[in-house]
Amino acid sequence: MFDMPGDLKYDWNFSSEPQEALEGLRVLQNRGKMLGGSSGINFMQFTFASRVDLDDWEVLETMANMGLAPNGDPRDGVSLGGYTNPMVMTRGTSQRSFAGNSYWKPFATRPNLHTITGALVNNINFSSDRTGDLVATGLNFTANNQSFIANASREVIISGGTMKSPQMLELSGIGDAKLLESFGIETLIDNPNVGENLQDHPQCGVPFVPADGELTFDDVYNENRTAFWTRLYQENGTGLLAGGVSQTAQLSWHQILTPEQQNRPQELVARYYNGSAEGLRPGVKAQLDLTAKKLVDPNESAVQTGGSAGGGRPIPGQENKRGNVGGFVTHAFSRGYIHIQSSDPNDDPKFDPRYLSHPLDYEVLADLQFFNARAGATPPLSNHFKGNGTVLSPPFIVINETTVRELINKLFITGWHVVGSVPMMPRDQGGVLDPRLMVYGTKNVRVIDASIVPLHVRGNTVSLTYAIAEKGADIIKADMGLMNGTVTGPPGGPPQAFTGAATKSRSANWMMLIVVVWLAAIALV
Repeated sequence: MFDMPGDLKYDWNFSSEPQEALEGLRVLQNRGKMLGGSSGINFMQFTFASRVDLDDWEVLETMANMGLAPNGDPRDGVSLGGYTNPMVMTRGTSQRSFAGNSYWKPFATRPNLHTITGALVNNINFSSDRTGDLVATGLNFTANNQSFIANASREVIISGGTMKSPQMLELSGIGDAKLLESFGIETLIDNPNVGENLQDHPQCGVPFVPADGELTFDDVYNENRTAFWTRLYQENGTGLLAGGVSQTAQLSWHQILTPEQQNRPQELVARYYNGSAEGLRPGVKAQLDLTAKKLVDPNESAVQTGGSAGGGRPIPGQENKRGNVGGFVTHAFSRGYIHIQSSDPNDDPKFDPRYLSHPLDYEVLADLQFFNARAGATPPLSNHFKGNGTVLSPPFIVINETTVRELINKLFITGWHVVGSVPMMPRDQGGVLDPRLMVYGTKNVRVIDASIVPLHVRGNTVSLTYAIAEKGADIIKADMGLMNGTVTGPPGGPPQAFTGAATKSRSANWMMLIVVVWLAAIALV
């Protein structure tokens, strides 16, 4: 789990543009490069969006001791407090369950599904119908240094994830005309909304020093202990390799503040957000109005926080020296973008999340660090830290109004929950997709992944992405006239099967053009 991020065999390993609000810090964005996408490299938490989060789309033990026990079942979409998340593991074996082995593998041998790995899509091919809308006829892709064409008689479905789906649209001539023309790409649909509306969960934590004798995930990397933990896991599915990060808390802004600070959310929202649309892209004001409402609501999550012991490969000799209480802002005001930097599909897109560019995001994240410091000094969690949670990892000694900015600038990381770059919204309000996930201006190109999210939700996003995929499948089946397990077929002819022609031009089943594994289909943590 901790080794795969950063390994180019499994990870696209994107890096952001220098972040102005973080003193030029470049923030890594790990994305899974495999069947199943980032569900294959994430931390395996299975959390849930709130009911209000999803309704807004239509409009556009330590914790217990701190008085923050859960007030309901998190699956209800209304609870706050600390709880143990479900983990995406196979029952009885403690093996990772992800989209690749749970959604794809059981059906990999179906005759109407043909999967090509190690392939890179160049662009979608189009013709026009009588109304002027574009009709996708297939796509160009490369594999093993050879060029191929996949032909489609029904639909093209893009599932490249938040980082790659907008790139594929722009390379195909769908996006901001000025941007496309600057790279010599013919504009087929001028929609400046493509690649905009990018949202993430900005994250940071307070680093504690574990108490003497405490065992952390770092022990897996101790050369004298690696074999032991590997054998224990292989023999009975237990030990450090069978675990993950599962304890978190969904908390409102009010809950992370001290009693004398309870007016702070309302005061800061009034100071930093006046409801004006000036300087905002179309549709963003409506989003921020909803976000502001949630920030001041004591019953809605503003942050998610929890603890971890170690994680990632430590510096030799520094094993079992790291503990962390950290988390992220669940409803950020900042908006970024993802756009092509050239006409070459091999080039990574330009990724600028503009973290903390809105002052409210910084204020909430800073307040969370003060809360994390108090949580680390509260039993029973404090029992596991040196000095009962009073000793921080160098160079930090204490968290105060002066040092919290330095802490955030040095230890800020992504939440790995990027969404929204191909949003499902009205086109004049910033949208790229209609409610049936069809790209505006096309007859048969859909996007089904986390990029469609118009407004971010609380929590880790793998459950949300699975829900989007399931709903997308239902929409496709309904639009195709799938009844009683059979497909009525394309207009004017019987259903077609995939033909594995041994040429550089391939025909595709009309139900689905291709599994777009160039982008790692489900690209969420």
